[in-house]
Amino acid sequence: MFVAKNSKRSATSKTSKSKNDEPIKDKSQIKSKAAASPPTTLELRGVQIHFPFKPYKCQEDYMGKVLDALNSSENALLESPTGTGKTLCLLCSTLAWQQEQARLLADNNSHMNTDLDSKVDCASSNEQLPATQAQPARTRTPTIIYASRTHSQLSQVVKEMRFTRYRPKHAVLGSREQMCVHPKVRTANATSADINHNCTRLNKERKCRFRNNLDGFVVNGCGADGGSSKGEQYEFGMQPVLDMEELVDLGKKRKVCPFYLSRGQIAAAEIIFVPYNYLFDKDARSNTLSEVCWEDAILVFDEAHNLESFASESASFDLSSVDIAGCVNEVARAIGYLQAMPEVGEGVKMENLIRLKSIFLQLEQYLENQVASTGGSFTGEYIFEIFAKGANLNHSNHAVFLKFIKQVSDMVMEMRGGTGGSSSATTSGTPKLDHFVGCVKRVFGTATEGQSFAKARAYRVHVSPKTSGQTGKSNSTGGGFVGHGNKFSSGRVLSYWCFAPSLAMHELAALNVRSILVTSGTLSPLPSYSLELGLPFPHTLENSHIIGKDQISVRVIGKGVSGKALTSTYNRRDDAEYISELGNTIISLAKVIPGGVLIFFPSYSVMENCIERWGGPLSSRSRTQNYGKKNFFQARQKRESSSGNTGRNCFPHSALGYNQGGSATPWQRLMAVKAIVLEPKTTSELKDVIDEFDKFISLPKSTGCIMMGVCRGKISEGERIYMYMRMLI
Repeated sequence: MFVAKNSKRSATSKTSKSKNDEPIKDKSQIKSKAAASPPTTLELRGVQIHFPFKPYKCQEDYMGKVLDALNSSENALLESPTGTGKTLCLLCSTLAWQQEQARLLADNNSHMNTDLDSKVDCASSNEQLPATQAQPARTRTPTIIYASRTHSQLSQVVKEMRFTRYRPKHAVLGSREQMCVHPKVRTANATSADINHNCTRLNKERKCRFRNNLDGFVVNGCGADGGSSKGEQYEFGMQPVLDMEELVDLGKKRKVCPFYLSRGQIAAAEIIFVPYNYLFDKDARSNTLSEVCWEDAILVFDEAHNLESFASESASFDLSSVDIAGCVNEVARAIGYLQAMPEVGEGVKMENLIRLKSIFLQLEQYLENQVASTGGSFTGEYIFEIFAKGANLNHSNHAVFLKFIKQVSDMVMEMRGGTGGSSSATTSGTPKLDHFVGCVKRVFGTATEGQSFAKARAYRVHVSPKTSGQTGKSNSTGGGFVGHGNKFSSGRVLSYWCFAPSLAMHELAALNVRSILVTSGTLSPLPSYSLELGLPFPHTLENSHIIGKDQISVRVIGKGVSGKALTSTYNRRDDAEYISELGNTIISLAKVIPGGVLIFFPSYSVMENCIERWGGPLSSRSRTQNYGKKNFFQARQKRESSSGNTGRNCFPHSALGYNQGGSATPWQRLMAVKAIVLEPKTTSELKDVIDEFDKFISLPKSTGCIMMGVCRGKISEGERIYMYMRMLI
């Protein structure tokens, strides 16, 4: 449940050595900020890199491998343990290399202009020009596209960039569902399809005030298109570094659209932050990232330990009988709309709608009756037979089919709220049709029929067997089961599974990118991982940890200070005896551990429950209830209510627990040992809390500080743990 930092030094020890023989000061000698050394400029592979502090040897090795790959236009597979600052190293090395390329580009273009001027002078003097023609000047440096699995991980990367000196033009991309701030578009019950359609419709009609307000909008001297505002120098119009949550907050405060603000920055962006799916989804690459210059771009895959499975899953699909029945329902709804208001369905003919419905019914029946009743696994090419015989779909006609479904989907969204169904049905868009479109694109999405068949060899088709249930209400048009009569089938699932993640990686390499950098804390064994991805990786690294073995002590504590079991299983998380024993054990450990302690709980609710049971600050949920008594924290909270964001998360060391003797609560006794800071739930408060942790550690005669957080939360990212450890040494 918790991790403690122990310097493991004797009282008389003055210095110890890190892995790269850097002297580490004893904690008792530190009077001011104990954070890392001052910012450092180092030269690696001929590139000047600004780093927030003096890097460890393993960090220099990491950045050197990145530069080797970029200089040679090759790929790199880099493993560096959690806590070694790989994200910071990635940002500093790639951005430093990009800056160096920009300098070389400017010099080269300047020389080309000088040569051209001399040729013009030569022509004026009637001298013969050389036969060769001047080549067009290169206009921009390679774009960096930084990808991670989730938006929360990308937010951490953006925050890491703030610790550097680099301020590139950048774009942080998210969906409308995540970034829309229009109250009439992003409503409580709106689906992603609703938000996408309503946003598109309002912007087409120029009726979204948030999008309209982007015209001429400037953020701290930086225009909405990523360039500096008119009449100002760029250094005074530097683009602020904002993650997605902060972009949304900005949009609400300034009444502008964060979604289109970030989209407007893509063309000029030097680095673009995206989730993995933006790169693996062909539609996203063609639409959202259409302004990206892919040729010579640098693709970075951070937290890539599951990259091969993500690549395979992104190229696979499951299509169930319920999905197909849902398509039938959505087409039937479109028929009802067109019958009620024929003038709205522009380009959509009734006979084509009826034919589309019959195609889905035919496919439903084919899967139910014609495909082997026992189910089973088949070669990938079998998918073409299923679509051809079940839906009359093939490579030559699938594009026309998809185009018509798009028209139907648009019509349904235009008619939402009209006749033809209940309110719940009319606000749901066409999710089943959209899913079916994605499946068809996966099967026929290559340029030629031969390529589609070649690609299918890397797939397997799996069809689930028939399963029968008891008598129930028949629903052949979209219920939870299909079929008629006294027996019903619970539906079958057609799966098209990709077993070659290399297919997705080859699509990216085919864009003529300069380098693909794949990195994580756990990639070994690298040869087999490289084989899975199917790309050459001439540059590889398996980094050692910055912490030496003599600096680590790993212990599993099975019993607490009074001999009771410390078992944090789910059914014991609310057990009073366990929580009390845990608190008393932490207090005992904190008394003997010098400096700082990091404690991680399974979740926010577990952390809040433990703190509340120990007599600490009540959770936001329970604060609203009337407990009929006050504790010491409530009085302190009142005093600090005007002190900013840190009052409810940061608690200085206090001797109050000692003064109260046996009546002190566990929380009071813990505060009597060390100061305490809590991980905040909101990102906006995180920096203040980290600064307070740093301050408590650095105070003269400091007894140390405890930071309590959540596994997989804001403070448990490897780079953040590394930063805290730099503070502690």
